[in-house]
Amino acid sequence: MSAVAVSAIALSACGSGSGLGLAQQACGRVHSSIVAYDAGIHAAGRATKDRDLRTANDDLQAAEPLAAAATSADGQWNALMTTLNEAGQVDEGHLISALQAQCAVADSGNPDLPGTPSGGAGSTSTVPW
Repeated sequence: MSAVAVSAIALSACGSGSGLGLAQQACGRVHSSIVAYDAGIHAAGRATKDRDLRTANDDLQAAEPLAAAATSADGQWNALMTTLNEAGQVDEGHLISALQAQCAVADSGNPDLPGTPSGGAGSTSTVPW
């Protein structure tokens, strides 16, 4: 099967859930980033701290294009993309609460959670992680 045919099949499989799937992929990288960030903050050695914080940053950077694609597929993921866009300008520690709340919506598999404004992922309501 040609690459074009495979691409066409893959694209045809993308439906209304494609935004959710992309947001979930982005959140997978966000989760990895938070784990690495936490490890880096608590690391005893400077080399370990630097490595873990670099890994955390790399994971956030990898999440950003996925969140942008999710937003293109479904605008309700705009808050996740916007928060990730701040990563280069704001310390990750200041973004974790917002990212956790936004990813809790994506991770639930139900972007229309009750209690979120307009049922969208841009909510900053407290959703347990």
